Amino acid sequence: MYARISLDRTGQALGVQRQVEECRERCRSLGWPEPKVYSDNDISARSGKRRPSFEQLLLDVESGYVDGIVAWHLDRVLRRVVDLERVLDAIESQKAAVPVVFLQAGEIDLMTPSGRLLARILAAVAANEGDVKSARLSAQRAQAAQSGQAHGPLGYGYDDHQRIIPEEAEVIREVAQRVLDRETLYSIASDLNARGVATPGSGRWDARRVDRAVERNQRPEVVAVIAAVRGNAAVAAGALARMLRRAGGTPALCTAAWVRDQPWVDHVSSGDHGLDDSTVARLLASAGIPADRSYWRAANVRAMVRRGSLCGWREFSPGQRGGYGELVSQGDWTPILSKAVIEDIRRITDRPSARRGREPKYLLAGILKCGKCGSSLAGSPTGNGGFRYACSKQPGRSHTCGGLTITGPQTDVVISMAIIDAVAEAKVRSGAIKRRSGNGSAAAVAAAETEIVELARLRKHYGLEFAANRLHEDEWDALREGWAIRQREAERVLGQWTPNLHAVLSDVPKKRADIESWWNTAPMRRRRDIVRALVESIEIAPRGKSNNRFDDSRIGEPIWRA
Repeated sequence: MYARISLDRTGQALGVQRQVEECRERCRSLGWPEPKVYSDNDISARSGKRRPSFEQLLLDVESGYVDGIVAWHLDRVLRRVVDLERVLDAIESQKAAVPVVFLQAGEIDLMTPSGRLLARILAAVAANEGDVKSARLSAQRAQAAQSGQAHGPLGYGYDDHQRIIPEEAEVIREVAQRVLDRETLYSIASDLNARGVATPGSGRWDARRVDRAVERNQRPEVVAVIAAVRGNAAVAAGALARMLRRAGGTPALCTAAWVRDQPWVDHVSSGDHGLDDSTVARLLASAGIPADRSYWRAANVRAMVRRGSLCGWREFSPGQRGGYGELVSQGDWTPILSKAVIEDIRRITDRPSARRGREPKYLLAGILKCGKCGSSLAGSPTGNGGFRYACSKQPGRSHTCGGLTITGPQTDVVISMAIIDAVAEAKVRSGAIKRRSGNGSAAAVAAAETEIVELARLRKHYGLEFAANRLHEDEWDALREGWAIRQREAERVLGQWTPNLHAVLSDVPKKRADIESWWNTAPMRRRRDIVRALVESIEIAPRGKSNNRFDDSRIGEPIWRA
């Protein structure tokens, strides 16, 4: 038996339950045995999002474990013709007949040509219904946007009743001012994390956080609850209540009686099938178990502070996340920032050159590597007015050890002398001439930055075309997929960019004494470009015991670029 519902706003899986009950009754009328239940709750079949139970059903059909399929309607199993072909392939791999019954369409024999033809016709009708519904919803959303109606919650800074949350509004205004002052998004995120400022949705469970909790396995009691209710084994109400209490749930709630009163309890206690991650998230939240803390990153700082809702305007961004759409009409809620501020923030954060941030402070940040864990060392100021390079134990990053530091100024001097010696060598100069048209040129960087700007323009233009029903959904999906590939490639170029050696040495003197004088007065970005063009990485060894002095022997030999 397969059951699915596209949208479950309550998280109680009631739509799935109704499908299961009616399908079970049909099985009894057909004289079939009690079926194994596969269900995907709150997952649209048209979205292309992976449906775990549907994938498991196909595997079980191919393995010969399934000898019949029942569903409430064909569109519960599929909304795309390609899904039908996958079901047909799985069934045809078995030589024995696998009857398929839909309560709203009767039995279909997919082992016969006429049965497959009927199924394909019904699948095409279901796909067309999806297209019509999607077009109608897009038109409704475009109309709602033009009228200033909010599309769902306003997000960070507002409660569910569109009232301003003072504490969050204060964070928004602070971040906005720091962006306007040209502070980097990374430094803003680091500061918010250090101060313990909660992120949007911090402490709240959702399907993504459920999956992440299992991956991290830092809270075994919580992972045990998730595993129990995800699985197919029956979980008694009393046992589940005890597990929830051990996981940190509210004792007054986590009783056997409370568990039995939950609308989804039949799914677990009957052993039919487990809960999907969205319902698991609501279970954990209802039991009073907090989610793992989440942390600010440059990306979510950027997305948070550029939203149109913050200035009281409705933005329309079909196919994109909030904060990247056009401000189309004024809403009826109280703004936190002015429209002029939001527009300035968008201009600043949309600049491709903003990816490289302000003038760098530290010559070797990201180039030096930790001799313990291999991660990059970051520069940071010290209390005496100097600075150091350190392996940073950042929240959410388990691969960094945080156990190695080295004094910054002396390290810069040692490496600078090695760089000056290398630049003075004739072979480096000749190599630069040969490599002047190699990879990583400034032209490639400029082209990548231009590409990102152009992709943003295309998304906006064709998004409006799609919203106006002048573009078919299949065409829209194909365009988005192509843009995503182009975006990843442009970001790869920017992320792996190293300055062209010929370009960065073009204004550097040729004699060693002149090079040293030039180096001591050159801007930090120019010196750093030269280091990055010449050096791939430099390993810093751990400090010896009871030795607090600077030890240049800890600095490994530079790994020079070919």
